[in-house]
Parts: sequence; structure tokens; C-alpha cells
Amino acid sequence: MVETALIMWRETLEAALIVGILLAYLGRSGHRAGMRWVWFGAGAAVLAAVACGAASGGVVSALGPDAQELLQAAIVFGAVGVVSWMVVWMTRHGQEIRGELHRKADRALAGGRLAGLAAIAFVAVFREGVETVLFLWGIAMERGGSVPVASLVGAGIVGALLAVATAWLFFRGFAFLRLETFFRVTGVLLLLIAAGLLTSGVNKLIGLGYLPPLVPQVWNTSWLVRDGSPVGAILSALIGYRSRPSLLEVLVFVTYVPMMMWALRRAVGVEPRYPSGSRATSAA
Repeated sequence: MVETALIMWRETLEAALIVGILLAYLGRSGHRAGMRWVWFGAGAAVLAAVACGAASGGVVSALGPDAQELLQAAIVFGAVGVVSWMVVWMTRHGQEIRGELHRKADRALAGGRLAGLAAIAFVAVFREGVETVLFLWGIAMERGGSVPVASLVGAGIVGALLAVATAWLFFRGFAFLRLETFFRVTGVLLLLIAAGLLTSGVNKLIGLGYLPPLVPQVWNTSWLVRDGSPVGAILSALIGYRSRPSLLEVLVFVTYVPMMMWALRRAVGVEPRYPSGSRATSAA
């Protein structure tokens, strides 16, 4: 469950950085009374994201077999879209996050609306939570819903613990920790995982008869790495490896990956936009 741990690590870290930035700013500015509102908003966001995931499970189980298959494919494609957008957006706007959070906190404090701090934390953390739920749903649907719950939860806990440790090191000021590099590397890995999800969604639609395979089998590398082997499972998790891919799956993969790497490269070169008279420091 490498992909589960990776997405939990990255998404939880983003949420932890947002909460940490708000708490650190309130502490330095002498508004410690607002800290509990930040914790309240963050906790409510986590519960709301979990509730969304549980509700989604109920909706899927209520559908017929054919509708379930189509919904599973839709969830996979939705997860690909969300992850693709998230990686590029975070690469382009990550340096603006700290300053934006500070400005929102200032507005809430200036108006005496401490509950506004809870709203800021809720919106930011809930967004990360929904992205996580959708991506994990995509992984589960890719494997036909056969992912053991214990494995999913275990990998998620590992990823969350890594995120908490990374955030702690960041706020302790460890010089060796470069979050910009971390987000770039994990961004590339997530895009490769998304490419694998995309091809699995295409494979599902081919199996349902909604898409033509063009060529049913382009190559057969099962003699080298079988799909069910440990190495095959790792490659499948990271890049969607299949020993007998169709031509349509190959074309989708080789189109998506270069296109997203180009978008990521362009996002890296975009200068952050700061409001006049202010400059945000790098946070993520």
C-alpha cells in the first residue's frame, strides 16, 4: 500500500502545515485565545471528511452491479483529476500559503470573530481531507474494492505519522528539511500513481465494452515481472504496471505523463504573486 502511505503523508502534511502556520502566528501575535478555535475547526474538518467517505460507501453499495462498475470508473477518473490539479496548484501557489493564512487570520482577529479562525482551519483541512478520501476511493476502486481495510488503515496511519513528524521537524527549524523539494518529489510520484489509476480506469471501461482496446495486447512481460508478484504489485501501485496492456492503455499513459510533467515544470517556473507591499515567506 505504498500509494496510500504516500498520499496520506503528503495530504496530512499539507493540513498539518496549515494548522501549524495558524497556531504559530497566533502565538507570536499574542492571540493564544484563538488557538482552540483553530483546533476546533481542524478537528471538525477531519470528522466531516471521514463522514463524506462513509456516506460515499453507502451510496455505492446501494447501486446495482452495472451502475457500481460505472461509478467505480468515475471515482477513479475523479481521483486522477483531483490529484493532477492538486499537485500542479500546490507547486505553483505553495509559497503564497503562509502570507494568505496570515492575512485571513488578521481579518478575523480585527473583526473580533474568533470563530472565523475555526472557519479558516476547517475549509483548508477539509479540502485536504476530501482530496485524500477521493484518492483512497480511487485506489480501492482500481483494485475492485478488494483492498483489505486493515492494510488501508495501516498504510494511512504510517503516512499520517510521517506527516506529523515532518511537520514537527519543519516547525523546529531543521535546516536540512526542504519542503519545496519534498513537494516536488512527491508531486512527481503522485502523478505517476495518477497515471496508473488513469490506465486502470480505461482498462475497466474496456472491460465493460465502453471503449475499444485498439490492440488487445501490445506486449507480454509476464515472463519478467508477473502482475501478482511482489515486484509487480509495487510497480502496479507506483506506475500502474500491467504485464499485458492494451494499446489504448499505453497511449493514455504516454500522453498523460509527459503532459503533466510539462505542466509541473511550468508551475515550478511561475513567480509567486504577493499583494503590493507584502511578501509571503515559503511555507510549503
